[in-house]
Amino acid sequence: MLDRLRAALSAPVDPAGLIVFRVGFGLLAALSALRVMALGWVEALYVTPTTNFPWIPGLATPSPTVLYGLFWAQVLAGLGLVWGRAPRLCLAAWLLSFGFIELLDKSLYLNHYVLFTLLGLWMMLIPLERLRLSGGAALPAWSLVLLRVQVVTVYLWAGLAKLNADWLLRGEPLTTWLEARAQLPLVGPFLAHDVTALGMSWAGAAYDLSVPWLLLHPRTRPLGVVLVVGFHSAVGLLFPIGVFPALMILSSTLLWSPSWPRRWLGAWTPPPPAPPPWPWPPTAALIAVILGMTLFPGRGLLRGEDVAWTERGHRLAWRVMLIEKTGLVELRVVERSTGRLWRVSPAEGLTALQHKQLRTQPDLIRDYALQIKAQHAAAGRDVAVFAEAWVSLNGRPSQRLLRNDLDLTQPLGALDEAGWILPRETP
Repeated sequence: MLDRLRAALSAPVDPAGLIVFRVGFGLLAALSALRVMALGWVEALYVTPTTNFPWIPGLATPSPTVLYGLFWAQVLAGLGLVWGRAPRLCLAAWLLSFGFIELLDKSLYLNHYVLFTLLGLWMMLIPLERLRLSGGAALPAWSLVLLRVQVVTVYLWAGLAKLNADWLLRGEPLTTWLEARAQLPLVGPFLAHDVTALGMSWAGAAYDLSVPWLLLHPRTRPLGVVLVVGFHSAVGLLFPIGVFPALMILSSTLLWSPSWPRRWLGAWTPPPPAPPPWPWPPTAALIAVILGMTLFPGRGLLRGEDVAWTERGHRLAWRVMLIEKTGLVELRVVERSTGRLWRVSPAEGLTALQHKQLRTQPDLIRDYALQIKAQHAAAGRDVAVFAEAWVSLNGRPSQRLLRNDLDLTQPLGALDEAGWILPRETP
């Protein structure tokens, strides 16, 4: 069986489908960067803020000139992928520029940008220089397997995450979101009806858990394609989620037959000599990568807590459209030696978007507390920082999120041991 697996991973695969995916990926990469610049988001999201929440401590936001240079690098790299010359170089340039931008601020995290990055990363492992429509070029099957597993993983975890009481029994957060669109002409009253939100919630869970299998099987593939295009088009019209619908529609083509574009491009004949079985070291490495990408999103389950409340394990887990939170946060800063007290409202030092994310996410609140401590330390003061944080999850009454008697600048291990994030108590 293992020998057959090695042989299957090295079997020749028609490159036509991956060529179309590469072209579409490049177009999305270029258009996404152009969109950010055209809408003025470089200034609003990266230049204007005086505070950022980097994924890597100490990572500073560069000058506007460098920022715009990074976004133009994404545009040029995307167009280079469309062209198909030096694809690895173009992809590396895009990954470095796009990845650096994403590392600048956790408060700007988006699931589809993570998927965008991972798909680009896995494409770097593929022999892209062999993506030619003619000349007998073929790809090893593992190239397609790696990308397919990534797409299926997104759908699988997105569907499993929806199997909870809020989504299936209360229709939240869709009820809240659709009620906000009650004034839309014609469809507004329908969207605001409770049954609509509940029905869409069940349909959304069923869609995520079934559509990858529909797309993989030839007999059900037409139905899967209709569902993908219809679902993501509707979501894109109802909710402002950027390039996510286009990325998911494009990614769905990876689950089709690899030869699907041949009806327009002409027939393809695989190279006659059978490729040698893939060596064991890369086979083991591929299996490790696949296990990692499929199991890592479920790490939040190991804690045995409400991930939607604590958000530990929420990021990088494909928990899509599950949370509607509102919150209120005020920080209390106390000088240890004198007892002198300052009260800090994060709204005064952050952008509206940063504040919206911080007031419901414990790790961002702690990051901000550490920044406040550093500011006071620069002035020669040793301070402790406490938080008054209240949050409402999916329409419930507000309750306290964090213990208000713990100094948030303590090591994270000490805070976890003390239970700094309070459990959700309301039903």
